[in-house]
Amino acid sequence: AVIVVANIWGKGMIKIIPILLGVVIPYIVAVIANACETLSKTKTGALIVFERQTKLGEIIKTGTVVDATPSNELIGNLFFVNSPLHDGAMIIRDGRICASGCFLPLSQNYTISKEMGTRHRAALGVSENSDAVVVVVSEETGTISIAEGGVIERNFTIPQLEKRLRHEILHKNEEGQRKQSSVKALLRKVKK
Repeated sequence: AVIVVANIWGKGMIKIIPILLGVVIPYIVAVIANACETLSKTKTGALIVFERQTKLGEIIKTGTVVDATPSNELIGNLFFVNSPLHDGAMIIRDGRICASGCFLPLSQNYTISKEMGTRHRAALGVSENSDAVVVVVSEETGTISIAEGGVIERNFTIPQLEKRLRHEILHKNEEGQRKQSSVKALLRKVKK
């Protein structure tokens, strides 16, 4: 067993140690799913982007840097109807709220249902241009959706949302790290 002691929530922490992702990500996913449940019940619109391998630095620059540990209260305040950051997207990077109030590119897909508004188009837009996973809470219906790879799925329950996010964030991150390790190993062999 390996014991890792680190202040993962401290200021100035740039990256979470990969070994800790197995502990931190499920906790963060549970917090965000809980916040989405509250937002859904109050029909408070939200747009939450999980950065994965594709870095979203240009999008982050359009918003306000937050650099905070996710909590139900903080997420509720960021998306509160009259707050300055409520209309933009919140970006989650390495298990932390990196920025909020960010502008996302809108999808140019004109076959999107008329029931879906600008938040859904923005979620699709960023998912078409990156490997991000995006959670949308509709302010009209309270419906929770996920956009990934240019496809949007709707009507998630909280348990379904949490399960899907754990899979997409944690397992895809592990797969990405394995692929990177394989590529690095192959490059080392080629260099010899």
